[in-house]
Amino acid sequence: MADVMHIGINSLHVFLRKQFTGISDVKHIADGWWSQVFSFKTDEGSRVIRISKHLTDFRKDIFAYTHFNSAQIPVPEIIAAGKYDTQFFYCVSKYVDGIPSDQIIDAQGSKPDLLLTQTIVCQLSAIHRLNTGNLKGWGYTNENGDGIFGSWQEYLLAIHNGKYTIAWQELAKTTWLNGELFARLTERMRTYFPYLPKEKHVLHGDYGYDNLLLTADHKIAAVIDWAEMLLGDPMYDLIHMNEPWAESAQLNYMDIWKQDIKNDPKALIHFEQRLQCYTIHYTLFHLHIHTIRGEREDYEYIEHWANQNL
Repeated sequence: MADVMHIGINSLHVFLRKQFTGISDVKHIADGWWSQVFSFKTDEGSRVIRISKHLTDFRKDIFAYTHFNSAQIPVPEIIAAGKYDTQFFYCVSKYVDGIPSDQIIDAQGSKPDLLLTQTIVCQLSAIHRLNTGNLKGWGYTNENGDGIFGSWQEYLLAIHNGKYTIAWQELAKTTWLNGELFARLTERMRTYFPYLPKEKHVLHGDYGYDNLLLTADHKIAAVIDWAEMLLGDPMYDLIHMNEPWAESAQLNYMDIWKQDIKNDPKALIHFEQRLQCYTIHYTLFHLHIHTIRGEREDYEYIEHWANQNL
């Protein structure tokens, strides 16, 4: 069920020449879980094109640029989005000259720069402070920025993957997914629901790493790829930044985040219960998605961790 795609440079050239003038220097720069990414030049300037089966992902980027882009939260301008061929969609954005944050952190080895990590977390907190007054719903958002669930708890129980919405109960009947583990951990997750906050915030959903571009002097260049945007509890974004099963995390972003929000006592209420709740959900979410993508080795590694720790 995983997305299998390979866009050739030659066919991409043909497509781009129909859309833009002065096409040159087309380069493959990245493969994501759900898309391929290329850079190219036009008469108007440098651009990035992403190609994917999931048009909603690109429309969420358009929403983020339209509603969130500012000096405090730089989001690349979307130039065009639409149908690439009978299978795929495309999204073209202005090229941002930046270095993925994970490359800079990795290059620093075992002693990452504390000031840099504080910059990364402060940028995330700026996202969490965005106004949600006009946004409806909770959890995974649609192309209009509204959550598609009636409550945060409903989203958590759904173990929802926006690309493939098959329920874990169905996967347990037809795949290696461990239904007993899911049932046990889902019930345990429910016990933490009374401790969850009622305030709704914008979450990036896939923050940091290659979705945060930095300048050479470690300033924020752009926050990219808003496909996993959520409405919910800010703490959830931090779980992604320190995956529970990571063997040798160089940084504890959660501790840095706690320092960043220490002047907001409400943000830390029921901290441990929320942490446990979201650790369970994040684990189940990844077991679900690795099953869908046919990645059994990754699934089994996380399942072993879950059986030992949850």
